[in-house]
Amino acid sequence: MAELKNNFCWSFSQAKDFAECKRRHYWNRYGFWGGWESTAPAEARTAYRLKQMQNKWSLVGDTVDETIQEQLQRVQAGVEVSYEAALGRAVQALRNAWRDHFSERWRSDPKRCTCIRELYYGEIPGEPCPTREAWADQVKGRTEMCLRNFFVHVLPRLRHVSINQVLPVARPAQGDPEHFHVGQIKVYAIPDYAYRVQDVISIHDWKTGIRREEHQRQLAVYGLWAQRKHEARVENVRLYAEYLESGESQNVPFDLAIAGGVYDMIMKSVQEMRQYLVDGNLERNEALPRDAFPKTDDLSRCRLCNYRELCNRQYAAQMDGGYA
Repeated sequence: MAELKNNFCWSFSQAKDFAECKRRHYWNRYGFWGGWESTAPAEARTAYRLKQMQNKWSLVGDTVDETIQEQLQRVQAGVEVSYEAALGRAVQALRNAWRDHFSERWRSDPKRCTCIRELYYGEIPGEPCPTREAWADQVKGRTEMCLRNFFVHVLPRLRHVSINQVLPVARPAQGDPEHFHVGQIKVYAIPDYAYRVQDVISIHDWKTGIRREEHQRQLAVYGLWAQRKHEARVENVRLYAEYLESGESQNVPFDLAIAGGVYDMIMKSVQEMRQYLVDGNLERNEALPRDAFPKTDDLSRCRLCNYRELCNRQYAAQMDGGYA
């Protein structure tokens, strides 16, 4: 089998990591590499394991996303769906993740077995207590609200979409995730749901947290994906951020100026990232030594980072407003 190569690529989430903390970017893109091998250095194996960790909001986001995808596929196949049945499957998935964590199978198989960050770092007491119950209630409550609003506010707008109109979107579990190219740069873009009706491409992205300005930039990257990969005219691209907790839908603008701005944003980000590569060589994609990637000065960000164990930093406590 050919040796895997860590090729340079760009994604919105990767650029966000890079902007917020260069050290987190190092662990996410370089420090973990090869850590799936039993013969890898201990630091790489730890980084690979920590990279796979989930937290309560990512658990909600992934569970809601997978449940919605299943419901849409059933609708397109002419199979009846219901909120109650969908919620039952989602809650079971959350229970499985909880059991996964306490089985500690993630120690030997972190890719397939869930490790929950709040439990791993001792932010929830280990014995049954009000704090733990509140954590579980919050996760379940957010999941219930998001799925209820999907059935009430979103699904009625998507029932008309036929299976032949849905654009294929490769998921990480299927191998190489969905992407397009900007010049020679591979750009990962994985919209939650996209379909074409005549010449118009509509893209919907499920958001299980609060509204953030960065979501418009993320959706604009998906608009560039539609333009580059599916040859859509910018005026025929429709972008929707579906805020499932509140039940609100936001139409995200996209035009030639915005598409050009996204292109410039990607290229600027790439040029900044290459400064942390040996000789700035994107093709080689060899990172400078770990210590060349500075840790963030904003310790409040450490609370939302998987790699605290490797950085050995104390984070600044703050209220967790949720994100997605």
